[in-house]
Amino acid sequence: MTAALAWKPPRSAMSNNFSGLLDKLTVQYGISDVGSAGFQAFMDEPGNGVVLLTEEPDIAPESWDISVIFPELLAATSVSLRAAFLRPEGARLLQTRFGLGRLPALLFVRDGGYVGAIEGLRDWSEFVEECATMLQKPASRAPSVGIAVSTL
Repeated sequence: MTAALAWKPPRSAMSNNFSGLLDKLTVQYGISDVGSAGFQAFMDEPGNGVVLLTEEPDIAPESWDISVIFPELLAATSVSLRAAFLRPEGARLLQTRFGLGRLPALLFVRDGGYVGAIEGLRDWSEFVEECATMLQKPASRAPSVGIAVSTL
């Protein structure tokens, strides 16, 4: 019976190619791949920043879409933003810290503080409007105390 529990479905082609798509964000657009170890340093830098927190496309297919439009969204903002992304394993580690209900998400930071997050995929105009709103919000405390809650 334990062998049946250990079985995992094969990864889709989309998930298998996701790492390459994220690599393209760095190579083609200069977006930092901060990793969980470099996240705090990115957050503490002065100015506005946004971090794309990703999930495996087999779990959240919109991760692929938001990764494709992320550079376009950055270009559409009227404010210069520092930009970074975290791969799924690192993003999951931050989910509780910032009270995120789901991934993918855009996490906005400023001068070492939390500003807000946009979870999931949106229509283009909604995305642009929500990003503009985030850039006007003051930094505040994240909505989570950082304690993981699970139900068994």
